[in-house]
Amino acid sequence: MEPRSRPGDDAGRAHQLTRLSRAFTNARSLDEILQLAVEQAAEMLGTDKAVLMLADDDGLLRVRAVHGIDPAVASRFENPLDESLASRLRSLLGGQVATGFVGVPLVSAGNVVGLLAAVRPDGVVATEDDEWVMSALADQLAAPLENARLAKQLERSALLADNVRLYESERDARIAAETALRAAERARDAALQADMTKSLFLAAMSHELRTPLNAIGGYAELLVLGLRGPITSEQAVDLQRIQASQRHLLNLIDEVLEYARLGAGHSELQITEFDINPVLADVEAMVAPQVAAKGLHFSSLPNGAPVVVRADARRVKQILLNLLGNAIKFTAPGGSIELTCDVASDESRGGPASGARITVTDTGRGIPPDQVDAIWQPFVQVGRTHRQPAEGVGLGLAISRDLARKLGGDISVVSEPGRGSSFTLALPLA
Repeated sequence: MEPRSRPGDDAGRAHQLTRLSRAFTNARSLDEILQLAVEQAAEMLGTDKAVLMLADDDGLLRVRAVHGIDPAVASRFENPLDESLASRLRSLLGGQVATGFVGVPLVSAGNVVGLLAAVRPDGVVATEDDEWVMSALADQLAAPLENARLAKQLERSALLADNVRLYESERDARIAAETALRAAERARDAALQADMTKSLFLAAMSHELRTPLNAIGGYAELLVLGLRGPITSEQAVDLQRIQASQRHLLNLIDEVLEYARLGAGHSELQITEFDINPVLADVEAMVAPQVAAKGLHFSSLPNGAPVVVRADARRVKQILLNLLGNAIKFTAPGGSIELTCDVASDESRGGPASGARITVTDTGRGIPPDQVDAIWQPFVQVGRTHRQPAEGVGLGLAISRDLARKLGGDISVVSEPGRGSSFTLALPLA
């Protein structure tokens, strides 16, 4: 901006304006520049009161710097007020505004953005020279005000850009989350559908297989009874093998059917309260022939007092037969199996009995630590190889644990390779 023409020549004031320009350049902030401007205005005019106002975003003048004015008075005008400019200046500068007032507009980029004003002491009338000094000061402020305006625009632009980036990031994250949620829902629906289809397929196939197997068993029984004519001793042995194989296949099919029913949620439970000791006696009698045939030592240690549990007696017997069947299967001849029952109590809290525990312990080959979790999965048989095939399809433990949990209990295992395993069925007490 070209300096305004001065009516007179005052080398001291011109030199002071030059120094002020350097001071503006070295100032660290706009507020420091504005305060320096009012102090220099008061000094160069020989007065003790000066004020600088800048327009805010709404175009209202806000006091930004004062000199020689009571801070309490100035604080009233820090925020723009709905009153006339003359009234505000009179409140700030005093009653001599009419004769000693000198005020010039502050211009930035061709727009009036504020006011620099001072008032001469009482009885001193403002002159044209005073106005020139104030105008020169206003000219010196043009560049800092323009820089402040540009900095503010840059700050707003940067803030707007940050907000845009934040919005886009949030939008992208929301879209990604919604996409992932829809994909998860589709995957869940597909898994549920696949599981239902699998259960229906297993049930259908198992039923279809039972029909011809029952027919095989029926015809074999007719031959054994001699209803189709006499048979030789060799034929009788072959028929016994046919019947054993037929029963084995039926047992496998029953396991698959049971697993399919459990997976589909169609397994029926009849919950009652009963003493577990007679159930243990029943399963002991049922597995006695298998134990004797394999040359194993069997011991049963029921609880000395009745242990009344709340469960399904038929399902509990099914679980124990599965556990004992596995123990017999994986224990070499000469080994031992033990069936025990006790009541677990929460001694750490001094509480009452918390549940019944029925444990099947064997001296079989045990389970490797890295395969303990796998034994509960369906169709998994630990240690099964072509040279050492295992009977069954690997559903017994999966079915047993699912049943135990449906009864409000669970099954746990402790095993050591080469030394045997202990499977414990926990059931709630009545």
